[in-house]
Amino acid sequence: MPGKERTMAKSEPVMIFKVFADNSEVSDLQCPWGSVTMIPFRATVESELFTGETRPGAVDVQIENAGYSRHMCAKYMFAGKDREGNECRLFVENDSHLHPIMRNEPYFDGCPMFLTDSPVLGEYLCAPHFRSEIQGTDWGVEIRIYDVLKEL
Repeated sequence: MPGKERTMAKSEPVMIFKVFADNSEVSDLQCPWGSVTMIPFRATVESELFTGETRPGAVDVQIENAGYSRHMCAKYMFAGKDREGNECRLFVENDSHLHPIMRNEPYFDGCPMFLTDSPVLGEYLCAPHFRSEIQGTDWGVEIRIYDVLKEL
């Protein structure tokens, strides 16, 4: 059901990324054993923790095997400001697996990992306690980042 809002989260997201794909630069390979699609994109984030926009090189790589299971991995770096107004960078790697039975779902979950040069955000964001919800929108893709420790 396109446009359906997900209500699983018990807490508010700590960050929301707005992603805009560059469809003119997509690289695609199809073969009998699967496929790979590389989608360059740009993204922005405005939150209490961090505000910024992606640096060049952001890409979402989607690999599908012959059984139609898809692994997606987006890697990108934001440049912006941390919650104290200090300039910093935030690297994001967001992994997800989408099985054939999930093809018609309007959203899927991911597992984000962060690295940052911000001393203010480093200890919090670089810890492995986040999950993401990825959902298509009319204008692109929205990625909501949740702290799983706040959902307990």
